[in-house]
Amino acid sequence: MKKRSELFKKIIWLFVIGCLLGFVIETIWYLLKNGILINKQGLLYGPFKPIYGIGVLIITALFHKIQNKNRVMIFILGILVGTIYEYGTSLFQEYVLGTSTWDYSKFNFNINGRIYFPYCIGWGLITLLWIKFIYPKLKLLIIKIPLWISVITSIFMLSNLIVSALAVYEYSNRANDIRHNSKVLSVMDEVYPDEVINKKFPKLKALKKD
Repeated sequence: MKKRSELFKKIIWLFVIGCLLGFVIETIWYLLKNGILINKQGLLYGPFKPIYGIGVLIITALFHKIQNKNRVMIFILGILVGTIYEYGTSLFQEYVLGTSTWDYSKFNFNINGRIYFPYCIGWGLITLLWIKFIYPKLKLLIIKIPLWISVITSIFMLSNLIVSALAVYEYSNRANDIRHNSKVLSVMDEVYPDEVINKKFPKLKALKKD
């Protein structure tokens, strides 16, 4: 029972921490690169970037047992895993949610506009720093967090994920003039109209559906 609760807490808090770090990293990077401060959140509520939260969970699951291995190997494997993950996430967003958040087509060294090699190197650095230096210390703190706080946090994050996904999905439907006889999606239309989605996700684009 203790091991299960510790695993549960690790999954929840690694996801949350990854989401927060991703938000901070992307916000600062965009500011330094473009001189503009924009909202880089990936969920409707809170400064969370779920692509990084899920990425941290994948990296931790795949790499924690080899954290004592050669740093170059971890770095290279991090590039590979991060590249595959980012490409897959782009496909999921396009074909499931009907939207796109990034497009690297204008840059050299891109693949189908979904991944950009210099940013792939970033995944390698993130993996190396996380596995070698951050995660070993962080996991000791996570298990000390009360279970009830973790449960409440998990309910909030899961609800946030579901509502955000439905709102973005319906945003794409509206852009394509698609209507559904669904009370849930009707609520999404009323509560999260285009102006709300555009304010929350300024880089989000609805894609045309065939």
